[in-house]
Amino acid sequence: MKRLLLVDDNMEFLELLSGVLKRHFHIYTAAGVQEALRVIEAATVDAICSDFNMRDGTGLELLEQLRSKGAQIPFLLMSGDNDFHLANMVRGYGAAFACKTDWDLVDKIKQL
Repeated sequence: MKRLLLVDDNMEFLELLSGVLKRHFHIYTAAGVQEALRVIEAATVDAICSDFNMRDGTGLELLEQLRSKGAQIPFLLMSGDNDFHLANMVRGYGAAFACKTDWDLVDKIKQL
């Protein structure tokens, strides 16, 4: 079973999403950028799905840090806004973008 790291500081959304995806993935969760980095150091993950805005940074900063270290882990950045500029920046790092309200968000995560 693939290992997925979900990163979001909204604990209700994190619990809801992890509950939906636990049939398809072994789920790790983190409530922010720093916690996500600790999880990545301690465990092997096959994909990451991260919120954009969090209290201790952004999912884009997490993606940038991973890519700067050479990590090519499949990455999906989620945002509450369907921001075209942000989506293009994410794609520039070889990652995917999804709006949290996309009807096919779960399918996009499964495709990681």
